[in-house]
Amino acid sequence: MALGVVREFMRRLQADKAGALGRSISECLRLLLEKESLIASVRIDPESLGITLRDSQGGTIGKDGLSAGERQMLAVAILWGLAKSSGFALPVIIDTPMARLDSAHRESFVERYLPNAGEQVLVLSTNEEISGRYLDEAAPHVSRAYTLQYDGAQKCSSIVPGYFGRRLSDL
Repeated sequence: MALGVVREFMRRLQADKAGALGRSISECLRLLLEKESLIASVRIDPESLGITLRDSQGGTIGKDGLSAGERQMLAVAILWGLAKSSGFALPVIIDTPMARLDSAHRESFVERYLPNAGEQVLVLSTNEEISGRYLDEAAPHVSRAYTLQYDGAQKCSSIVPGYFGRRLSDL
């Protein structure tokens, strides 16, 4: 009987945590997406941990129906929601986060996500990806910047302080 009670407790706890995570991801996604009415909520199945996207009428939205940028924002929202729900300051590494984003989503990523992403966020970008006003907006939240510089003669890369020729103090 005790084992049955423990199993039921675990099932309910997992359902509660999955619900809280779904709400957290939904909140993060609303902050990131340009089309705020596109996805009304995110549901996490407590058994399979599968993700279901819902529109404002309660219908299911297929992930394959999202643009590449919207899928990227969903991935960022999942990371952000997991970090917020865990209660721990988790380190985050994001590789080329803005490559598939249009200007509205880039702005949302820089203005809403980066300042709130966490204490240890490592962003790997190309020289074209974060530049101009996006670089200016991100700069106050950057503690260190490095460039991997390839030397064709030596056939190796070296780590150079700064962001593609700009010192952090210049950002």
